[in-house]
Amino acid sequence: MRFFIWLFLLLNSAALSQKMTGFWQGMLFSTSDASNRIPVYMDIYVTNGLVDGKIRIENKEGASIYPLVGKFANNEMQLVTLKAMWQYLPEYTLIPYTYALKYNNQNGYLEGSTDKSDFRLVAYKSNGSLSMDKTPYLPKDWLLRFEQELKDGISAPAIRKQELLQFAFKPIYFDYDRTQIKAEHEAYLKELIRMVKSHSDLRIEITGHTDADGSSAYNLVLSKKRCESLLLFLEQNGLPKDRVVIRYKGEDDPVTDNTTEEGKRQNRRVDFRFI
Repeated sequence: MRFFIWLFLLLNSAALSQKMTGFWQGMLFSTSDASNRIPVYMDIYVTNGLVDGKIRIENKEGASIYPLVGKFANNEMQLVTLKAMWQYLPEYTLIPYTYALKYNNQNGYLEGSTDKSDFRLVAYKSNGSLSMDKTPYLPKDWLLRFEQELKDGISAPAIRKQELLQFAFKPIYFDYDRTQIKAEHEAYLKELIRMVKSHSDLRIEITGHTDADGSSAYNLVLSKKRCESLLLFLEQNGLPKDRVVIRYKGEDDPVTDNTTEEGKRQNRRVDFRFI
């Protein structure tokens, strides 16, 4: 039994080391000054709980690059910078510089604090390599996108595909002859918004339905109004209209018969699918 426990821990440690090893990019941001965002790039190598690598910190004038050493255990990483390979940023002349970081399994970000100021660091694993050039990387459009993604609660790129595969659609339901979005559905809809915004090539199709009470013409309009109500909710919560396609079928596509109140309740719905 002890052997299997030891083997499990060893394999788990190796998997975590592999997950942490690689190229990371992100930003240092001041908790007291929202306009102060500094691009950061890291090459990290983890072996048997020991860390070495390099960190690149930039501003408009140039880049500072430091070797890194440290330890990694229990998803937590302690890093210390060594003497700069070259230095362009006077505010980072203090050596050593220490980072206390933690890998968040839920969103895929490496995040934590420094010991010299009110700056925090957030980074995600990315494809690429750390440039040894003194000239800053350009352009910086990704930094603005990254900041917005953090505000929107969007996970790191390495996590997004897994989230999409695990996402389960479910309809939302409406009261009789009503178009208002029920409060009980709002959390699901906001998660749906986050999922669509996590993938730039993804759109959502919403399809409105009704029960069979009333005329077919009236129900077609009612199903359209339900879609329009939902479209407004999505837009008000940050999803642009051009990411949504609406369809409406009135009473023509029930999921069950309309002979019972429960059947009618299930038919008063809006369905979703990604396109």
